[in-house]
Amino acid sequence: MSEKSEQMKTSEAAQALGVSENTLRKYSQAVEKAASPAYFPRVKNTRRYRPEDLTVLKQMQDLVKAGQKVDQAAQELFAGKKDEAPVKTAREDQLEAALAAKDQEIAELKEQLAQLTAAKAAEKPEDSLEQAADVLDLPDFDDGFLEDEPVTPEQKRAQVVADMAKSDQEVHKELLSRAQENAAKGAPTYRTLADMQLAPKKTPWWKKIFK
Repeated sequence: MSEKSEQMKTSEAAQALGVSENTLRKYSQAVEKAASPAYFPRVKNTRRYRPEDLTVLKQMQDLVKAGQKVDQAAQELFAGKKDEAPVKTAREDQLEAALAAKDQEIAELKEQLAQLTAAKAAEKPEDSLEQAADVLDLPDFDDGFLEDEPVTPEQKRAQVVADMAKSDQEVHKELLSRAQENAAKGAPTYRTLADMQLAPKKTPWWKKIFK
């Protein structure tokens, strides 16, 4: 027979003790107050009584008949048996301290993340472009070599963003094309020996008249 099958309902336990159900409930409440709120097993929030519970309740009944009050009888039966708070071990204290330290670290990291997010949102677009250019470590080019006209800082930043979207092959091709154009513009002109010959001197008109 299982332990659960040996448990009795309130009406059955009251009948076994020879008391009313109300009296049994009063005894049970005194036991739970003196021992533990979970002293009696429950099924659907209804108390169940084991054979050993009936033994305790019978002893309470005898003490009450001897002149004690129900609460006093329960306290006498369960003196020193009431559930005590478990004592924590040193290992448990260490684990709790470690968890508290980790919680503190997590809180600090969350605060730092919030500050970085706020700072990032407050950054100006041009600051982000300058940082991107620094990260890419783009080479410095001679403005006179690549550009026909002066370029403003804003135009430079826009050019950096545009170049970032291009592939390496496209950038190389564009630079090569610009170099060829500038080389063609600045290429020196060479004179031939014929061009370098001095032109013959012309005779003045007045010498022709008085010749």
